[in-house]
Amino acid sequence: MDIIRKAILFGGKAIVSVVDAKQLANDAINAQGTTGGASEVLARSLAFGAFLSAGIKGTNIKLSISIEGDGSLGKIIVAGMSGGVVRGYVENRSAKLPLLQDGKYDIASGIGANGTISIIKDFGMKEPYMGKSMLVNGTLDADLAYYLTVSEQLPSAVASGAIIGEDGVAKSCGVIVVQPMPNCEDEYLVVLQDIVRNFTDFGQLMIDKTVDEIIEENFGHFECKMLEPIYPRFECQCSQERMDNVIRAIGLKEARQIVRQDGRIEIHCDFCNKYYRYTKSQVEAVFGDIK
Repeated sequence: MDIIRKAILFGGKAIVSVVDAKQLANDAINAQGTTGGASEVLARSLAFGAFLSAGIKGTNIKLSISIEGDGSLGKIIVAGMSGGVVRGYVENRSAKLPLLQDGKYDIASGIGANGTISIIKDFGMKEPYMGKSMLVNGTLDADLAYYLTVSEQLPSAVASGAIIGEDGVAKSCGVIVVQPMPNCEDEYLVVLQDIVRNFTDFGQLMIDKTVDEIIEENFGHFECKMLEPIYPRFECQCSQERMDNVIRAIGLKEARQIVRQDGRIEIHCDFCNKYYRYTKSQVEAVFGDIK
């Protein structure tokens, strides 16, 4: 089962969050049909999205992450809700990422070094919170840490990883994020950032250790207080009812015209890769008695 564990450090001066997102990564990979490096980028992005959405307090609060670089994957989109519920996709899911000399995927070639990360948090108020930063190098970890530092004024340390087997299944997927509280002195932050920098293969660490073991072995001596676990999951929000509403938004006249021209109306959900198809009779049924 996927899990997010958080711990308060140094008596409230910092917080460490570790996300094990292997199952939700595989749910997304199966839905998207990605392979190799595309699956790794999707998995790691979703793990970070689960971390962010798990930190949102309240209900019916929405989160969206858009990573737009000049790499072969195109846009990377993650949407989330409070409690660690996420979904996402990469625009060019069939893109093949080359391997580096160490055998890892060249993530930077897929994301690109030139572009932006944009994050929107909709708290149901008049205006949503919007943050944006430039990509640092397209390796994801540095880009996400820079976003948190610049846009949310939290000089964070981030390490993520995912190992995708030859069968296309994610053997591991996770992220660790260390963030200071407002009263955190620089010396504490430097120590914590140095620890996270040593996680050079976080995907393998997620295979070797549980999230609790990672926290205990690396941060347990820093007045560590564990918080209650959160259980993230992959969940698409599309449904037949939502798609019926899309058809209604088109309008009966326009919907009939599309069916006459194309034989049917087809709506594709980017997140779960499902197609909803409407024939003439199905369109008429959506509008009921309207003529």
